[in-house]
Amino acid sequence: MSIAKPAATVASSDRRVTIRSVRDFVSYRLSVLSRVLDRTTDAHMIKTSALALTENRILGLLYDGTVATVRAVAKEMCLDKAQVSRAMTKLVKHGYASRTIDPVDRRSAEFRITDKGREYYAAHIEKARAMQLEMLKNLDANEMANLNAAISKLMTFAEERAEALEEELQSAAARLVRNIATPAE
Repeated sequence: MSIAKPAATVASSDRRVTIRSVRDFVSYRLSVLSRVLDRTTDAHMIKTSALALTENRILGLLYDGTVATVRAVAKEMCLDKAQVSRAMTKLVKHGYASRTIDPVDRRSAEFRITDKGREYYAAHIEKARAMQLEMLKNLDANEMANLNAAISKLMTFAEERAEALEEELQSAAARLVRNIATPAE
């Protein structure tokens, strides 16, 4: 006997969308796609370079002229600060980046790309671009435009949602502190 799976259906501007399983979740599908792409890209990067994918991506941010802190990179890449810190440490250890103390916040460090890092990145970015182009050949111009528009809309939604959640958490924390500081009557 088959058990009927509950479904959620929502009407979207010109169509109905039904979600029967976790496999229908956009977040699930994008997450799986991202992991598969990262895994294949990371495997290629390890074969052809000294750095893993995350380290290469961080180096790319530094290459773009960004002076970065661990906190800023973690926020931009939506990564754990510890993961970014380990990657930054490896970049510094191998001479691809330099570390200085932030003059404004002496508890924080600033990272910059070195000449060695620029040379490394310039030598490897073309391979990465070629891999991206190989993947994108699977989409025609209309599909690419639609994909970019959809990603932009979803990023805006996600960022607004994350900001609202952060505000809620800060408000809850502030209420908790006030309740702890105010003795019960």
